Amino acid sequence: MGVESSVLAFLKRYRYLLLALMIAASLVNAFVRFAGDGRDFIGAVAVHGWFVQAVFAYLRGGWVGLGPGGLAKDANPMGRAALAATAFGFYLLMFTYGGASNDDPIHEKTASDWTMPSREEFRRATAP
Repeated sequence: MGVESSVLAFLKRYRYLLLALMIAASLVNAFVRFAGDGRDFIGAVAVHGWFVQAVFAYLRGGWVGLGPGGLAKDANPMGRAALAATAFGFYLLMFTYGGASNDDPIHEKTASDWTMPSREEFRRATAP
């Protein structure tokens, strides 16, 4: 139990530095991955912020909110820790977010996109 409490004490002592590093990493990731695409940039930063606030709330001993619910500061410590760990896991997972797909919507496809080429089209394609 001593190792867990010393790690938690270390994280709580440097919670503002950890907060700054998490925010900086989120912004750098968003700038690098979504330069020029404002919608995906704002979405990635917002979701990162949502998870960062849950981790920081746990470290400062406040209400840990994630999604439509959360756990109060006097709730089960293991539940609060699990919720904060889940938020941190999703925070890390958000670094793999690639943005919206840029494929053409289905209503912009033509009939030739859906049909197989004819024999004549195959012959023209292989002829020198």
